[in-house]
Amino acid sequence: RDLQDQLDERFWDEVAGGWFSTTGDDPSVLLRMKEDADGAEPAASAVAVANLLRLVHLAPDAGAMTRVERTLARGGLAIGQAARAVPFMLANLATYHAGLRQVVIVGPPDDPATQALHDVVAHRYLPFTVVVPVSGGHAQARLAHLLPFLETLTMRDRQPTAYVCEGFSCQAPTTDAETLARQLGGPA
Repeated sequence: RDLQDQLDERFWDEVAGGWFSTTGDDPSVLLRMKEDADGAEPAASAVAVANLLRLVHLAPDAGAMTRVERTLARGGLAIGQAARAVPFMLANLATYHAGLRQVVIVGPPDDPATQALHDVVAHRYLPFTVVVPVSGGHAQARLAHLLPFLETLTMRDRQPTAYVCEGFSCQAPTTDAETLARQLGGPA
């Protein structure tokens, strides 16, 4: 969140939307550019929109959502004609319309059972899913301060536990990798 705030402060274009490629602080730069096309690196605006879509999903922020919508609207109908040049922004547009779900995995990171749950998620293509690893204890309390919905998601029977949620309404928590795979939609 802090890094995105810095990105917004230094690069956001309040007039036309989108994010510039330079801060504008260097007097030798005569013109601040805003690259829309992805090259060897994705365009700054595409990266910022991807960040904000996930951040806003986890902690609503009307100002951030306005920046997302203004940037997506910049492409208008022409974005479809430039699809090959702006794949990351098109992926963001798809995410914007599809919405996101959450997979929260609560457990010590070094526990093999926690890793087994993470492996189930890692072996799937889940473009519209935000994975939130939670180690429990004090770290979870700090994170729950920023994301209050995490407060009640705890390990069950002292076992690492996964929660698959859509719209912050969760399926039954599971400690079993095969059950998690079924909840995500597929075999283990």
